[in-house]
Amino acid sequence: MYPVGEIAAIVGGHVLRDDGATPVRIVHDSRAVAEGDLFVALRGAQSDGHAFLADAFARGACSALVRDPDLAPSDARNLIVADDPLAGLQTLAAAWRRRLCATLVGITGSNGKTTTRALLAHLLTDPADPGAVFNAPKNYNTEIGLPLALLAMPEAALLGLFELGTERPGEIAALAAILAPKTGLITSIGPSHLSGFRTVEAVADEKWTLIEGLADDGVAFVNADSPELRRRAEDASKRVIPVGLDHGAIRGRLERKVPTLVLAIDEPKMRLECPLIGRHNASNLLLAAVTAARLGIPPRTIEERAKSFQPVPHRLQSISTVFGTILDDTYNANPASTSGALRALAQLGRKATQRVFIFGEMRDLGPEADRYHREIADLALDLGIDAILPVGETAISACRTRPHGAVSIVERSDLATAVRALCGKRESIVLVKGSRELELERLVAELVGSAS
Repeated sequence: MYPVGEIAAIVGGHVLRDDGATPVRIVHDSRAVAEGDLFVALRGAQSDGHAFLADAFARGACSALVRDPDLAPSDARNLIVADDPLAGLQTLAAAWRRRLCATLVGITGSNGKTTTRALLAHLLTDPADPGAVFNAPKNYNTEIGLPLALLAMPEAALLGLFELGTERPGEIAALAAILAPKTGLITSIGPSHLSGFRTVEAVADEKWTLIEGLADDGVAFVNADSPELRRRAEDASKRVIPVGLDHGAIRGRLERKVPTLVLAIDEPKMRLECPLIGRHNASNLLLAAVTAARLGIPPRTIEERAKSFQPVPHRLQSISTVFGTILDDTYNANPASTSGALRALAQLGRKATQRVFIFGEMRDLGPEADRYHREIADLALDLGIDAILPVGETAISACRTRPHGAVSIVERSDLATAVRALCGKRESIVLVKGSRELELERLVAELVGSAS
Protein backbone atom coordinates (compact mmCIF):
# COMPACT_ATOMS: atom_id res chain seq x y z
CA MET A 1 0.00 0.00 0.00
CA TYR A 2 1.01 3.62 -0.41
CA PRO A 3 2.37 5.81 2.43
CA VAL A 4 -0.23 8.17 3.91
CA GLY A 5 1.23 11.21 2.16
CA GLU A 6 0.88 9.52 -1.20
CA ILE A 7 -2.65 8.40 -0.37
CA ALA A 8 -3.57 12.00 0.45
CA ALA A 9 -2.21 13.17 -2.91
CA ILE A 10 -4.18 10.45 -4.75
CA VAL A 11 -7.48 11.36 -3.09
CA GLY A 12 -6.95 15.10 -3.36
CA GLY A 13 -6.63 15.68 0.37
CA HIS A 14 -3.98 16.59 2.91
CA VAL A 15 -2.47 14.91 5.98
CA LEU A 16 -2.53 16.14 9.56
CA ARG A 17 0.27 14.91 11.85
CA ASP A 18 1.95 12.80 9.15
CA ASP A 19 4.52 10.40 10.58
CA GLY A 20 5.21 8.58 7.31
CA ALA A 21 3.15 5.49 8.09
CA THR A 22 2.20 3.00 5.37
CA PRO A 23 -1.12 1.26 6.16
CA VAL A 24 -1.36 -2.51 6.13
CA ARG A 25 -5.03 -2.63 5.08
CA ILE A 26 -7.96 -0.34 4.30
CA VAL A 27 -10.96 -0.91 6.60
CA HIS A 28 -14.37 0.79 6.91
CA ASP A 29 -15.71 -1.06 9.98
CA SER A 30 -14.02 0.02 13.20
CA ARG A 31 -14.77 -3.38 14.75
CA ALA A 32 -12.53 -5.01 12.14
CA VAL A 33 -9.58 -2.66 12.64
CA ALA A 34 -6.24 -4.26 13.49
CA GLU A 35 -2.80 -2.84 14.13
CA GLY A 36 -1.57 -0.73 11.22
CA ASP A 37 -4.89 -0.33 9.35
CA LEU A 38 -6.27 2.79 7.69
CA PHE A 39 -9.86 3.44 8.79
CA VAL A 40 -12.21 5.11 6.29
CA ALA A 41 -14.88 7.17 8.09
CA LEU A 42 -17.92 6.75 5.83
CA ARG A 43 -21.33 8.27 6.34
CA GLY A 44 -24.12 5.69 6.04
CA ALA A 45 -27.89 5.69 6.28
CA GLN A 46 -27.79 4.66 9.93
CA SER A 47 -24.50 6.00 11.25
CA ASP A 48 -21.42 8.08 10.50
CA GLY A 49 -17.99 6.48 10.67
CA HIS A 50 -16.62 9.63 12.30
CA ALA A 51 -18.39 8.52 15.49
CA PHE A 52 -16.09 5.48 15.61
CA LEU A 53 -12.74 7.18 15.06
CA ALA A 54 -11.74 6.87 18.70
CA ASP A 55 -12.56 3.16 18.64
CA ALA A 56 -10.60 2.65 15.41
CA PHE A 57 -7.46 4.30 16.79
CA ALA A 58 -7.83 2.43 20.10
CA ARG A 59 -7.81 -0.82 18.11
CA GLY A 60 -4.55 0.08 16.40
CA ALA A 61 -5.40 2.14 13.33
CA CYS A 62 -2.36 4.01 12.06
CA SER A 63 -4.37 6.42 9.92
CA ALA A 64 -7.88 7.49 8.96
CA LEU A 65 -9.52 9.01 5.90
CA VAL A 66 -11.93 11.64 7.22
CA ARG A 67 -14.08 14.55 6.23
CA ASP A 68 -13.95 16.34 9.62
CA PRO A 69 -10.67 15.97 11.54
CA ASP A 70 -12.14 17.70 14.60
CA LEU A 71 -14.14 14.52 15.31
CA ALA A 72 -10.97 12.45 15.70
CA PRO A 73 -9.01 12.03 18.94
CA SER A 74 -6.72 15.01 19.51
CA ASP A 75 -3.61 12.81 19.40
CA ALA A 76 -4.63 10.83 16.29
CA ARG A 77 -1.85 10.62 13.71
CA ASN A 78 -2.01 10.52 9.92
CA LEU A 79 -5.45 12.02 9.45
CA ILE A 80 -6.07 12.20 5.70
CA VAL A 81 -8.63 14.95 5.22
CA ALA A 82 -10.78 14.88 2.05
CA ASP A 83 -14.12 16.37 1.09
CA ASP A 84 -15.73 12.98 0.40
CA PRO A 85 -14.16 9.88 2.01
CA LEU A 86 -16.23 7.51 -0.17
CA ALA A 87 -15.06 9.20 -3.38
CA GLY A 88 -11.56 9.12 -1.95
CA LEU A 89 -11.83 5.38 -1.27
CA GLN A 90 -12.96 4.78 -4.85
CA THR A 91 -10.22 6.97 -6.31
CA LEU A 92 -7.62 5.16 -4.22
CA ALA A 93 -8.93 1.78 -5.43
CA ALA A 94 -8.74 2.91 -9.06
CA ALA A 95 -5.14 4.01 -8.52
CA TRP A 96 -4.28 0.63 -6.97
CA ARG A 97 -5.91 -1.08 -9.94
CA ARG A 98 -3.59 0.78 -12.32
CA ARG A 99 -0.64 -0.49 -10.31
CA LEU A 100 -1.71 -4.13 -10.65
CA CYS A 101 -0.47 -6.25 -13.56
CA ALA A 102 -3.01 -9.03 -12.98
CA THR A 103 -5.91 -10.09 -15.19
CA LEU A 104 -9.13 -9.07 -13.45
CA VAL A 105 -12.48 -10.79 -13.92
CA GLY A 106 -15.75 -8.97 -13.24
CA ILE A 107 -18.91 -11.00 -12.55
CA THR A 108 -22.47 -9.72 -12.43
CA GLY A 109 -26.00 -11.04 -12.94
CA SER A 110 -29.38 -11.27 -11.25
CA ASN A 111 -28.55 -14.67 -9.73
CA GLY A 112 -25.50 -16.84 -9.22
CA LYS A 113 -22.75 -14.21 -8.94
CA THR A 114 -21.22 -15.52 -5.73
CA THR A 115 -21.53 -19.21 -6.61
CA THR A 116 -20.00 -18.60 -10.05
CA ARG A 117 -17.16 -16.58 -8.54
CA ALA A 118 -16.50 -19.30 -5.96
CA LEU A 119 -16.58 -21.98 -8.66
CA LEU A 120 -14.21 -20.03 -10.88
CA ALA A 121 -11.81 -19.40 -8.00
CA HIS A 122 -11.79 -23.11 -7.19
CA LEU A 123 -11.18 -24.13 -10.80
CA LEU A 124 -8.39 -21.58 -11.26
CA THR A 125 -6.51 -22.09 -8.01
CA ASP A 126 -3.48 -24.37 -7.95
CA PRO A 127 -3.10 -25.73 -4.39
CA ALA A 128 0.67 -25.45 -4.84
CA ASP A 129 0.38 -21.70 -5.53
CA PRO A 130 -2.83 -20.40 -3.90
CA GLY A 131 -1.63 -16.81 -3.86
CA ALA A 132 -1.74 -16.53 -7.64
CA VAL A 133 -5.53 -16.13 -7.59
CA PHE A 134 -7.22 -13.44 -5.52
CA ASN A 135 -10.87 -14.16 -4.77
CA ALA A 136 -12.65 -11.06 -3.45
CA PRO A 137 -13.85 -11.55 0.14
CA LYS A 138 -17.49 -12.34 0.89
CA ASN A 139 -19.67 -10.63 -1.70
CA TYR A 140 -17.99 -7.22 -1.67
CA ASN A 141 -19.76 -5.92 -4.76
CA THR A 142 -21.04 -2.44 -3.87
CA GLU A 143 -19.71 1.11 -4.21
CA ILE A 144 -17.97 0.50 -0.87
CA GLY A 145 -17.31 -3.23 -1.02
CA LEU A 146 -15.69 -3.46 -4.43
CA PRO A 147 -13.07 -0.73 -3.75
CA LEU A 148 -12.23 -2.39 -0.42
CA ALA A 149 -11.89 -5.79 -2.14
CA LEU A 150 -9.68 -4.32 -4.86
CA LEU A 151 -7.44 -2.60 -2.30
CA ALA A 152 -7.03 -5.95 -0.51
CA MET A 153 -5.63 -7.62 -3.64
CA PRO A 154 -1.87 -8.29 -3.39
CA GLU A 155 0.38 -7.02 -6.16
CA ALA A 156 1.81 -10.51 -6.62
CA ALA A 157 -1.52 -12.09 -7.59
CA LEU A 158 -1.91 -12.97 -11.26
CA LEU A 159 -5.71 -13.20 -11.38
CA GLY A 160 -8.40 -11.34 -9.47
CA LEU A 161 -12.09 -12.28 -9.27
CA PHE A 162 -14.69 -9.67 -8.31
CA GLU A 163 -18.46 -9.27 -8.21
CA LEU A 164 -20.33 -6.17 -9.32
CA GLY A 165 -23.76 -5.61 -7.78
CA THR A 166 -26.40 -2.96 -8.33
CA GLU A 167 -29.67 -1.64 -6.97
CA ARG A 168 -30.12 1.38 -9.24
CA PRO A 169 -29.05 2.52 -12.73
CA GLY A 170 -25.44 3.55 -13.22
CA GLU A 171 -23.83 1.53 -10.45
CA ILE A 172 -22.34 -1.24 -12.62
CA ALA A 173 -20.73 1.28 -14.97
CA ALA A 174 -19.18 3.13 -12.03
CA LEU A 175 -17.82 -0.10 -10.52
CA ALA A 176 -16.49 -1.29 -13.90
CA ALA A 177 -14.66 2.01 -14.31
CA ILE A 178 -12.86 1.37 -11.02
CA LEU A 179 -12.17 -2.32 -11.66
CA ALA A 180 -11.27 -2.09 -15.38
CA PRO A 181 -11.72 -5.86 -15.89
CA LYS A 182 -10.39 -7.67 -18.93
CA THR A 183 -12.82 -10.59 -18.61
CA GLY A 184 -16.52 -10.28 -17.85
CA LEU A 185 -19.25 -12.76 -16.91
CA ILE A 186 -22.99 -12.20 -16.76
CA THR A 187 -24.67 -15.14 -15.07
CA SER A 188 -28.37 -14.38 -15.65
CA ILE A 189 -31.04 -11.74 -16.05
CA GLY A 190 -34.26 -11.80 -14.09
CA PRO A 191 -36.64 -9.81 -11.89
CA SER A 192 -34.48 -8.36 -9.14
CA HIS A 193 -34.14 -4.91 -7.57
CA LEU A 194 -37.22 -3.83 -9.49
CA SER A 195 -37.85 -1.01 -7.03
CA GLY A 196 -34.85 0.67 -8.61
CA PHE A 197 -35.15 -0.61 -12.20
CA ARG A 198 -38.90 -1.14 -12.73
CA THR A 199 -38.45 -3.62 -15.62
CA VAL A 200 -36.33 -6.68 -16.40
CA GLU A 201 -35.13 -4.95 -19.59
CA ALA A 202 -33.73 -2.13 -17.47
CA VAL A 203 -31.96 -4.73 -15.30
CA ALA A 204 -30.42 -6.21 -18.47
CA ASP A 205 -29.30 -2.78 -19.67
CA GLU A 206 -27.61 -2.17 -16.34
CA LYS A 207 -25.82 -5.53 -16.22
CA TRP A 208 -24.66 -5.10 -19.82
CA THR A 209 -22.68 -2.00 -18.89
CA LEU A 210 -20.09 -4.41 -17.48
CA ILE A 211 -19.45 -5.61 -21.04
CA GLU A 212 -19.21 -2.05 -22.30
CA GLY A 213 -16.65 -1.32 -19.58
CA LEU A 214 -14.27 -4.13 -20.56
CA ALA A 215 -10.86 -3.40 -22.02
CA ASP A 216 -10.81 -3.19 -25.82
CA ASP A 217 -9.06 -6.56 -26.02
CA GLY A 218 -11.29 -8.08 -23.34
CA VAL A 219 -13.73 -10.95 -23.64
CA ALA A 220 -17.06 -11.67 -22.01
CA PHE A 221 -18.98 -14.87 -21.35
CA VAL A 222 -22.73 -14.49 -20.95
CA ASN A 223 -25.58 -16.87 -20.22
CA ALA A 224 -27.25 -17.28 -23.61
CA ASP A 225 -30.24 -18.96 -22.01
CA SER A 226 -31.27 -15.49 -20.85
CA PRO A 227 -32.98 -14.00 -23.93
CA GLU A 228 -32.05 -10.47 -22.89
CA LEU A 229 -28.36 -11.42 -22.96
CA ARG A 230 -28.65 -13.43 -26.14
CA ARG A 231 -30.09 -10.45 -28.02
CA ARG A 232 -27.45 -8.06 -26.76
CA ALA A 233 -24.61 -10.45 -27.59
CA GLU A 234 -25.58 -10.39 -31.27
CA ASP A 235 -24.77 -6.67 -31.57
CA ALA A 236 -22.01 -6.35 -28.98
CA SER A 237 -19.14 -3.95 -29.60
CA LYS A 238 -16.81 -6.14 -27.52
CA ARG A 239 -15.99 -9.80 -27.96
CA VAL A 240 -18.83 -11.75 -26.35
CA ILE A 241 -19.10 -15.54 -26.22
CA PRO A 242 -22.67 -16.76 -25.51
CA VAL A 243 -22.71 -19.89 -23.33
CA GLY A 244 -25.75 -21.93 -22.33
CA LEU A 245 -27.57 -25.18 -21.83
CA ASP A 246 -30.10 -24.51 -24.60
CA HIS A 247 -28.51 -21.66 -26.58
CA GLY A 248 -25.10 -20.24 -27.34
CA ALA A 249 -21.88 -20.79 -29.23
CA ILE A 250 -20.70 -23.08 -26.41
CA ARG A 251 -23.24 -25.43 -24.86
CA GLY A 252 -23.39 -27.81 -21.97
CA ARG A 253 -25.48 -30.97 -21.72
CA LEU A 254 -26.97 -31.49 -18.30
CA GLU A 255 -26.77 -35.22 -17.62
CA ARG A 256 -27.79 -35.09 -13.95
CA LYS A 257 -29.30 -32.37 -11.74
CA VAL A 258 -29.46 -34.15 -8.36
CA PRO A 259 -28.07 -35.26 -5.97
CA THR A 260 -24.99 -33.81 -7.71
CA LEU A 261 -24.50 -32.18 -11.08
CA VAL A 262 -23.08 -33.92 -14.11
CA LEU A 263 -22.44 -31.61 -17.04
CA ALA A 264 -20.86 -32.43 -20.42
CA ILE A 265 -19.23 -29.81 -22.65
CA ASP A 266 -18.07 -30.50 -26.20
CA GLU A 267 -15.72 -27.53 -26.70
CA PRO A 268 -13.52 -27.62 -24.79
CA LYS A 269 -14.38 -31.27 -24.21
CA MET A 270 -15.11 -31.89 -20.54
CA ARG A 271 -17.40 -33.96 -18.35
CA LEU A 272 -17.86 -32.24 -15.01
CA GLU A 273 -19.13 -33.78 -11.79
CA CYS A 274 -19.79 -31.25 -9.05
CA PRO A 275 -21.50 -31.35 -5.62
CA LEU A 276 -24.10 -28.73 -6.55
CA ILE A 277 -27.76 -29.26 -7.40
CA GLY A 278 -30.21 -27.79 -9.87
CA ARG A 279 -30.28 -26.58 -13.43
CA HIS A 280 -29.50 -22.99 -12.42
CA ASN A 281 -26.27 -24.14 -10.81
CA ALA A 282 -25.42 -26.09 -13.96
CA SER A 283 -25.44 -22.75 -15.80
CA ASN A 284 -23.10 -21.31 -13.18
CA LEU A 285 -20.78 -24.32 -13.50
CA LEU A 286 -20.78 -24.06 -17.29
CA LEU A 287 -19.84 -20.37 -17.24
CA ALA A 288 -17.09 -20.95 -14.68
CA ALA A 289 -15.62 -23.94 -16.53
CA VAL A 290 -15.57 -22.22 -19.93
CA THR A 291 -13.99 -19.11 -18.40
CA ALA A 292 -11.37 -21.16 -16.55
CA ALA A 293 -10.45 -22.90 -19.79
CA ARG A 294 -10.15 -19.52 -21.52
CA LEU A 295 -7.81 -18.39 -18.73
CA GLY A 296 -5.50 -21.33 -19.36
CA ILE A 297 -6.62 -24.18 -17.09
CA PRO A 298 -6.48 -27.58 -18.88
CA PRO A 299 -9.81 -29.41 -19.23
CA ARG A 300 -8.61 -32.43 -17.21
CA THR A 301 -7.62 -30.14 -14.34
CA ILE A 302 -11.02 -28.44 -14.45
CA GLU A 303 -12.71 -31.84 -14.26
CA GLU A 304 -10.67 -32.88 -11.23
CA ARG A 305 -11.16 -29.61 -9.35
CA ALA A 306 -14.91 -29.49 -10.01
CA LYS A 307 -15.35 -32.69 -7.98
CA SER A 308 -13.98 -31.10 -4.81
CA PHE A 309 -15.90 -27.83 -4.90
CA GLN A 310 -17.74 -26.97 -1.68
CA PRO A 311 -21.03 -25.02 -2.01
CA VAL A 312 -21.05 -21.48 -0.68
CA PRO A 313 -22.81 -21.25 2.72
CA HIS A 314 -26.49 -20.21 2.61
CA ARG A 315 -26.73 -20.74 -1.16
CA LEU A 316 -28.64 -24.00 -1.59
CA GLN A 317 -26.24 -25.56 0.90
CA SER A 318 -27.20 -29.10 1.87
CA ILE A 319 -27.07 -29.81 5.62
CA SER A 320 -27.70 -33.31 6.94
CA THR A 321 -29.81 -33.74 10.08
CA VAL A 322 -31.39 -36.67 11.91
CA PHE A 323 -34.73 -36.05 10.14
CA GLY A 324 -33.25 -35.68 6.66
CA THR A 325 -31.80 -32.68 4.85
CA ILE A 326 -32.06 -28.92 5.08
CA LEU A 327 -31.39 -26.91 1.93
CA ASP A 328 -30.12 -23.61 3.30
CA ASP A 329 -30.75 -21.01 0.59
CA THR A 330 -31.25 -18.11 2.97
CA TYR A 331 -28.76 -15.60 1.61
CA ASN A 332 -31.30 -13.91 -0.64
CA ALA A 333 -34.26 -14.57 -2.91
CA ASN A 334 -35.89 -13.43 -6.12
CA PRO A 335 -38.32 -15.23 -8.46
CA ALA A 336 -35.67 -16.90 -10.62
CA SER A 337 -33.51 -18.18 -7.77
CA THR A 338 -36.55 -19.34 -5.80
CA SER A 339 -37.94 -21.15 -8.83
CA GLY A 340 -34.61 -22.89 -9.39
CA ALA A 341 -34.37 -23.96 -5.75
CA LEU A 342 -37.93 -25.27 -5.76
CA ARG A 343 -37.34 -27.37 -8.87
CA ALA A 344 -34.22 -28.85 -7.26
CA LEU A 345 -36.23 -29.64 -4.11
CA ALA A 346 -38.87 -31.42 -6.16
CA GLN A 347 -36.27 -33.67 -7.78
CA LEU A 348 -34.39 -34.63 -4.63
CA GLY A 349 -35.05 -37.63 -2.43
CA ARG A 350 -37.07 -40.78 -2.80
CA LYS A 351 -40.73 -41.09 -3.72
CA ALA A 352 -41.70 -41.31 -0.05
CA THR A 353 -39.58 -38.33 1.02
CA GLN A 354 -41.52 -35.37 2.38
CA ARG A 355 -40.61 -32.04 0.79
CA VAL A 356 -41.08 -28.88 2.84
CA PHE A 357 -40.76 -25.32 1.55
CA ILE A 358 -40.18 -22.43 3.95
CA PHE A 359 -41.38 -19.72 1.56
CA GLY A 360 -39.67 -16.53 2.64
CA GLU A 361 -40.78 -13.23 1.19
CA MET A 362 -38.84 -11.95 -1.84
CA ARG A 363 -38.08 -8.27 -1.28
CA ASP A 364 -37.43 -5.39 -3.69
CA LEU A 365 -39.71 -6.57 -6.49
CA GLY A 366 -41.60 -3.32 -6.98
CA PRO A 367 -45.29 -3.09 -7.92
CA GLU A 368 -45.38 -6.65 -9.32
CA ALA A 369 -44.35 -8.24 -6.01
CA ASP A 370 -47.78 -9.78 -5.33
CA ARG A 371 -47.84 -11.44 -8.75
CA TYR A 372 -44.36 -12.89 -8.39
CA HIS A 373 -45.23 -14.35 -4.99
CA ARG A 374 -48.44 -15.90 -6.31
CA GLU A 375 -46.46 -17.48 -9.17
CA ILE A 376 -44.02 -19.05 -6.71
CA ALA A 377 -46.89 -20.39 -4.61
CA ASP A 378 -48.46 -21.88 -7.75
CA LEU A 379 -45.14 -23.44 -8.79
CA ALA A 380 -44.69 -25.07 -5.38
CA LEU A 381 -48.18 -26.55 -5.59
CA ASP A 382 -47.69 -27.66 -9.20
CA LEU A 383 -44.46 -29.42 -8.24
CA GLY A 384 -46.26 -31.34 -5.52
CA ILE A 385 -44.37 -29.88 -2.56
CA ASP A 386 -45.86 -31.53 0.54
CA ALA A 387 -45.79 -28.56 2.91
CA ILE A 388 -45.49 -24.82 2.27
CA LEU A 389 -44.93 -22.45 5.19
CA PRO A 390 -44.81 -18.78 4.13
CA VAL A 391 -42.82 -16.14 6.02
CA GLY A 392 -43.35 -12.42 5.49
CA GLU A 393 -46.46 -10.44 4.60
CA THR A 394 -46.33 -10.80 0.80
CA ALA A 395 -45.59 -14.54 0.87
CA ILE A 396 -48.36 -15.12 3.41
CA SER A 397 -50.81 -13.06 1.33
CA ALA A 398 -49.98 -15.08 -1.79
CA CYS A 399 -50.56 -18.36 0.04
CA ARG A 400 -53.87 -17.17 1.48
CA THR A 401 -55.15 -16.78 -2.09
CA ARG A 402 -54.16 -20.41 -2.78
CA PRO A 403 -56.03 -22.43 -0.13
CA HIS A 404 -54.58 -25.92 -0.20
CA GLY A 405 -53.86 -28.68 2.26
CA ALA A 406 -50.13 -28.22 1.74
CA VAL A 407 -50.19 -24.62 2.98
CA SER A 408 -49.72 -23.91 6.69
CA ILE A 409 -49.61 -20.35 7.98
CA VAL A 410 -48.00 -20.11 11.41
CA GLU A 411 -46.47 -17.34 13.48
CA ARG A 412 -42.77 -16.74 12.90
CA SER A 413 -42.07 -17.58 16.53
CA ASP A 414 -43.74 -20.98 16.07
CA LEU A 415 -42.07 -21.83 12.77
CA ALA A 416 -39.28 -24.04 14.10
CA THR A 417 -41.77 -26.01 16.20
CA ALA A 418 -44.05 -26.47 13.18
CA VAL A 419 -41.17 -27.69 11.01
CA ARG A 420 -39.98 -30.11 13.67
CA ALA A 421 -43.50 -31.52 14.01
CA LEU A 422 -43.74 -32.03 10.25
CA CYS A 423 -40.33 -33.61 9.92
CA GLY A 424 -40.78 -35.92 12.86
CA LYS A 425 -43.26 -37.96 10.87
CA ARG A 426 -41.01 -39.12 8.03
CA GLU A 427 -37.76 -38.47 6.21
CA SER A 428 -37.84 -34.90 4.93
CA ILE A 429 -36.04 -32.34 2.80
CA VAL A 430 -36.62 -28.77 3.94
CA LEU A 431 -35.87 -25.86 1.62
CA VAL A 432 -35.44 -22.59 3.51
CA LYS A 433 -35.46 -19.66 1.08
CA GLY A 434 -36.08 -15.93 1.47
CA SER A 435 -34.62 -12.46 1.27
CA ARG A 436 -31.76 -11.73 3.62
CA GLU A 437 -33.75 -9.20 5.66
CA LEU A 438 -35.84 -12.09 7.01
CA GLU A 439 -32.73 -13.61 8.64
CA LEU A 440 -33.96 -17.13 7.95
CA GLU A 441 -30.46 -18.43 8.60
CA ARG A 442 -31.49 -18.20 12.27
CA LEU A 443 -34.26 -20.69 11.61
CA VAL A 444 -31.75 -23.01 9.91
CA ALA A 445 -29.43 -22.79 12.92
CA GLU A 446 -32.33 -23.55 15.25
CA LEU A 447 -33.42 -26.56 13.20
CA VAL A 448 -29.91 -27.93 12.88
CA GLY A 449 -29.27 -27.43 16.58
CA SER A 450 -32.50 -29.12 17.62
CA ALA A 451 -31.85 -32.02 15.25
CA SER A 452 -28.29 -32.71 16.34
